[in-house]
Amino acid sequence: MTDPLFGPDSPHHAGSPDVCGLEGAPLAAPDSLGLHVPVAGGVFDLGSPEADLDGDGFMEAVTLQDVRGLTVFTDVDGDGTVDHVSTVRFDGSYDSWRLANPTAGVPFGGFTNEPSTSTPTPARWERTDHGHI
Repeated sequence: MTDPLFGPDSPHHAGSPDVCGLEGAPLAAPDSLGLHVPVAGGVFDLGSPEADLDGDGFMEAVTLQDVRGLTVFTDVDGDGTVDHVSTVRFDGSYDSWRLANPTAGVPFGGFTNEPSTSTPTPARWERTDHGHI
């Protein structure tokens, strides 16, 4: 099964590889100063960062939730684009992704559970961890 926003399901992962809280997020406008998260359906504006996760004095994270759980979207390198995503669902499952190969001019793929085999590798979200608490 393939979800148009988040990509194919992996046979090694129960449930779809989705993040919580993106439903209803607006598409990013060119003049937006909020954190942006690129996915296959477009670039979403998550609003202003609200947390300083590394103690450097700069806000770099937004936490969103829905009825399934919550997700922390983090801009580690400070460029305004989210590059790490971690979701914890109320059923105890969790997933983490990192932005892989963010090459300028290459469309972003969805959240995926498997490494890409295409050459050159397109920019995509690659799962780095998953499990059940």
